[in-house]
Amino acid sequence: MPETGPPKWAPNALPRPPAPKGPEVDITTKHALKIAGETPHLIFWGKTRVDYERVLKRFIEFCHERGRERNADIDKRDMRDYLTQMIERGASASYIDKVKSAIVKFGALYHKCESFKATGCKVAALVRERVAACTTAGPVHQRVTPEIAQSAMERLRELDERFEIQTGLPRGYHLAAELQSRCGLRAFEATERMTSDRLVGCDVRGKGGRERDLPIPQDLLDRLRAFFAATGAACLAPLRAYETAVRRAVIAVGGRSTGTHARRRLWAADYKNERYRHYVSMGLPPAAASARALADTLEALGHGRERRELRRAYLSAA
Repeated sequence: MPETGPPKWAPNALPRPPAPKGPEVDITTKHALKIAGETPHLIFWGKTRVDYERVLKRFIEFCHERGRERNADIDKRDMRDYLTQMIERGASASYIDKVKSAIVKFGALYHKCESFKATGCKVAALVRERVAACTTAGPVHQRVTPEIAQSAMERLRELDERFEIQTGLPRGYHLAAELQSRCGLRAFEATERMTSDRLVGCDVRGKGGRERDLPIPQDLLDRLRAFFAATGAACLAPLRAYETAVRRAVIAVGGRSTGTHARRRLWAADYKNERYRHYVSMGLPPAAASARALADTLEALGHGRERRELRRAYLSAA
C-alpha cells in the first residue's frame, strides 16, 4: 500500500515534539532550535529557513540512497561522507559551512548535536587547509569603503526627503543605514525589528530572538523617535525594499553592489580598534588587549564572545 504521508525529506517528516505550552518553544542550546505550533520546522530568519530546508532535502535524500530508511538512523558518518563529497566536487567554503550548520541543527533534533558538531569541526579544519592551499574557493565577504558608505547614506537621505515631499510621509531608509553604520546592526535588526518599543529600553532582538543592549547615539535616537511619532509605523522600514534601495544608492555613487552587511563590517573594525585602545590605556599587554577587544566586538555584533572563527568575516582586510 503506497505511503500517504509527506516525502521522507520534508520537514513534516521530522519527529513531532511534545505539544508546546505556548505558541513557540525555544530549546536554548548553542544550536538553538525553535519549534512553532505542531509542525516541527526549523524556525530561522526568512531566507535562512528556506536555505536550510533546501539543503536538508538534498542531504536526507543522499542518506536514504545510502540505505537509511529512517531519519533517526542518520549519523555523523553520513554527515562526514556528504560533506567530503561536496568538497571533492568543488563546493565553496561558504556553501559547505552553510550545509554543515544546517546538518548540525538537524542532528540536534535527534539528540546528536555533539557528535554532529564534532564532525563539523573536523570538516571545517579540512576546508580551511584547502582554502589556504587554494584548492577550495574561500568566502567572499562584502566590503565597502567608508567614503562610498557615507555617500550612499547621503543618497538615501536625499531619496527619503524626495519621498516625503511626494507623499507627505517620512521614510526611514537613511535612518536604517545610519543604525547599521553607527551601531553595527544586521539589516533586519535595523529595519523590521526596529520598532518604537525598542527605543524605550534601547535594545535589539537579533538572531534566534536573542536580545542585547543597543547604545544608540543621542542625535540618532532623537531622529528615530521623531520618525515613529510622525508616522506611527510598525517598523522602521521593510527589509527587502531597504536592501534594494541601499544597493541602488551604492551603485549610484560609484560603488559596487556589496549588500547591507558591508556597513556592519565597517562598524566592527572601528569598534574593535576603539576597544583595543581602551584596554591598552588600562595597562593591558597588546595581545591581551586585542583578544578582549575582539571578544567585545563579537558580543556587540550579537555573536558569542568565543566565536573567534568569525574574526576573518568581520575584521580581515578585503
